[in-house]
Amino acid sequence: MAGTKRKVGSDIQSQPPPTKRDKIVASLSAPVPAAPNIAKDPQEERLASSTSLFEYLEHLPPQTLKLIYALPAPRGPVVAAAVVRSSSLTDIARQVTLRLLACGGSFKVQTIIESWIHRHGRRDGLLALRRMECMGILAPLGLATRPGEDEDVIDGEESEAKRAKLMEKDACLTPEFQTAMTTYLVTSFSSPWPLITRDQIDEFKKHGHEKQHAGKEHKPSRDPPTPQELEKYTQSSWDSVLHFLVGSDENDRGGGIKEPDDDMVSFLTRIGLMQEDPEYKGKDKSRAPLVITSKGYEFMLRDSNAQVWQFVLQYLDTMARHEQKDMIRVEALSLLICLGSCRVGEGYHTSVLGSKFARVVIKDFSRFGLLFVCRVAGKNAFYPTKAVVNLVASSEKAGREASTFIGQSVGASRTLEDALAAPVPSRSHLAVVVQTNFQVVAYTKSKLHISTLGLFCDVTTFRRLPNVIFFHLTRDSVRSAFRLGVTADQILRFLHVHAHPMLRSGDQPLVPSNVVDQILLWDKERHRVVMDEVWVHQCRDAAEFAAVGQFASDMDALGWGAAHTNKLYIHIHHAEQVLAYIRKWRTKQITR
Repeated sequence: MAGTKRKVGSDIQSQPPPTKRDKIVASLSAPVPAAPNIAKDPQEERLASSTSLFEYLEHLPPQTLKLIYALPAPRGPVVAAAVVRSSSLTDIARQVTLRLLACGGSFKVQTIIESWIHRHGRRDGLLALRRMECMGILAPLGLATRPGEDEDVIDGEESEAKRAKLMEKDACLTPEFQTAMTTYLVTSFSSPWPLITRDQIDEFKKHGHEKQHAGKEHKPSRDPPTPQELEKYTQSSWDSVLHFLVGSDENDRGGGIKEPDDDMVSFLTRIGLMQEDPEYKGKDKSRAPLVITSKGYEFMLRDSNAQVWQFVLQYLDTMARHEQKDMIRVEALSLLICLGSCRVGEGYHTSVLGSKFARVVIKDFSRFGLLFVCRVAGKNAFYPTKAVVNLVASSEKAGREASTFIGQSVGASRTLEDALAAPVPSRSHLAVVVQTNFQVVAYTKSKLHISTLGLFCDVTTFRRLPNVIFFHLTRDSVRSAFRLGVTADQILRFLHVHAHPMLRSGDQPLVPSNVVDQILLWDKERHRVVMDEVWVHQCRDAAEFAAVGQFASDMDALGWGAAHTNKLYIHIHHAEQVLAYIRKWRTKQITR
């Protein structure tokens, strides 16, 4: 298995002076200025904990959501339609949304709850209205709870009076959402932006040479990238990061995969996936090698969509330090959702974006492998990759609990099935079969996947065939992963997400139950002894031991009792209460 250290401190060159673009948006490598107010802001903390794109939208302030819906067509309408399709809304919420659109955009809450919804589902109806309010679809009704708000009209105490006032209100669609959704329904947008057509490319090829001779065309144009080229570009972009995290050398990376640039290395360090080696003994700390952190190991074991979202989330978090963060977020989020409505292989000229912020975001997303930026038909163009399309598709289709370890990635399953059906297997796919004898069979040709499996599998049992590798799960190998900061849930989630597609068609579990139980038991072995601070009381006799022991046991304060020595071990946070009882008990014994 490859090592986990990479010396990068001595390779980073001096940074060039900031450009005009750096003044608009902080680059990946720019240091984050101190912002104590943001760190303590509950709104920003909720945004930073979002696990999907639409959950991030849910935590945005209402005014930011309105700005997104109010974007000119087709961006605003595309975002509104994507929100309606997403898992952020329940089925009842979608029905209520579409009915309100057909009914003029306003209706009494009492009519919606009592007439539109079955009487056994009225609580679900209130929850649906809450979801709609959180997503900026409804004008404020007092149902949505924001950071710092504790009131709960649905289940809170003394909620009957509040619910009665709620029933008298009108549920009104916000003007921004109503306009955007109406525009989407009455027009047919096949794509968020005008496509680069074959006629445009042919026309440029006919007259492009004339422009070049006249001096009007300085940068050369190229043919549109093929879907295979886009897939290779995305895979190489991510492989360079993942190989760098596990410390692969040039032979392990294979041909065509380079180390990430200095900006990306700085970004990995800033988001906590890598850190300077704490064991480095040199005097010059700037030359210390970078090592992967426990957060980096967790990142390695997550599915591809979760990895992409982690990068996007950290990028958006960087924007929180900018004075124009709302506008940048509006551009970035609307751009992401619109890209999810595109098809892989379709191209668009950057001139259709119309905003400087959007063009900056396009360039930054291309660093993550989400977009392929090039020059086509004499103009700068961008082509969405499968990574960004799957990111939005999985957020729309996955349930609210898709991030748990039993969830599966929509995009990952689709990628596995496509790769296994290909006549020539690629190096990017991974399909895992875990057997009841703890043998792990992985269909892959990637050395990166071998290194990842080696985090928790016994590398001494490694065997290889042309397109398949064999490992064994052992107690020592799994416990060594635990010492690196990897958890049992992360290992099981990795095995579930990358399970062979053929396993998903049957009723059998993706990972045998005996393997799941054993991994969890190995994890619990680390917590056999629980340290707890106690107060030791030496009782005078057996009667005091029995009385005080019974009192402490009743209030769940007894840690341990030794009858042969009449000693009681009391949890420290209950010591004062037990001591007060001892004084009372001894006083009673004296007065008798």
